[in-house]
Amino acid sequence: MAPRPPRSFAWDVLFRILRFFYLLWGGMLLVSMAATNRVRPPAFLWEWPRVAHFLTTPWGRGVLFGIAVVMAIAALLEIWELVDRLLVRFLHEHERER
Repeated sequence: MAPRPPRSFAWDVLFRILRFFYLLWGGMLLVSMAATNRVRPPAFLWEWPRVAHFLTTPWGRGVLFGIAVVMAIAALLEIWELVDRLLVRFLHEHERER
C-alpha cells in the first residue's frame, strides 16, 4: 500500500478546530445532562431496558460524567496540538525570512 501524502496545513488546522469544538461541545453537553439529572436515553436504547435504566441511575450518570471528563481532556489536548502546530508553522516561516 502506497503511503498517503500528508494533508495540507489548512486542512489539518480545519480538522483540528472541528475536532476541538466537537469534543468540547459534546463534553459540556454530557456533563450538564449528567449533573442536572436530565439524561434521556434515545428510543432505540429502550429495546435493552436494563441499559436504558442503568443510564438513569446515579452510577450510569457517573459513567456519563466520566466520559464527559475524558472528552474535555481530549479537547484540551487537541487545542494544545493545534496551537503547537500553528506556532511551529509561523515560527519556522519567521526563521526563513531572516
